[in-house]
Amino acid sequence: MKINLISIESSRPEWTQRAFNSYESKFNKSINITWTGCKPVLRSRNYNIPSVVEEESALLLSKVKKGDLIISLDKEGSNLSSDKLRVNFDNWVATSRDISFIIGGPDGLSRKVIKQSDFCWSLSNLTFPHSIVPVLVIEQMFRVWSITQNHPYHR
Repeated sequence: MKINLISIESSRPEWTQRAFNSYESKFNKSINITWTGCKPVLRSRNYNIPSVVEEESALLLSKVKKGDLIISLDKEGSNLSSDKLRVNFDNWVATSRDISFIIGGPDGLSRKVIKQSDFCWSLSNLTFPHSIVPVLVIEQMFRVWSITQNHPYHR
């Protein structure tokens, strides 16, 4: 199974890449996880938010492979406990499809992306720097995977 985290990012701090790589290395060979960054649309002082959101959303969707299960991260998405995320993860794995997580820019994702998604997830009601979100997602994927493997990480 392949899991691809696709995000809008203006830069990727080295520490986030190291943290991502650390979690990525903990999965067994049955799961391959990648992080694909897309440059944000340039914003002027009085930019058109809907236009920028549409353009960035189209860029993100262009990186999704045909047939992938699409999971969007959005503040309006479902808040899940670790146990409920594990149930969703089990269901996603059961589809035998690769998974693409879509992480929008500072202005979010378009309604089109949300509608095309198989699931919309909210990590938290808090706001996070965009560079840390892929690290949080891979950590949560490792957590739920470790639960399914009876690995002690979750305890």
